[in-house]
Amino acid sequence: MGVFLQSLKDGGPSHAVETSEEGFVVVPRRRTDRAAFNRFARQVMERAGDDYVALPRYDGPSNYDRIFIIPIEG
Repeated sequence: MGVFLQSLKDGGPSHAVETSEEGFVVVPRRRTDRAAFNRFARQVMERAGDDYVALPRYDGPSNYDRIFIIPIEG
């Protein structure tokens, strides 16, 4: 597991982590600025590749409300 993927899984000040059957889900913490979480979500998607697949979900016209992360075993 790469360093960035592990940091996602550990959670942080801007995001919490929920376990899912296939991997985990990154969600914004309640106090997180929506624009900041949108930037974070784009970064997560840009770094997807060999370690994981990132599937974002929108809650409206331009806001992400969660990102499904599926680690790639290899």
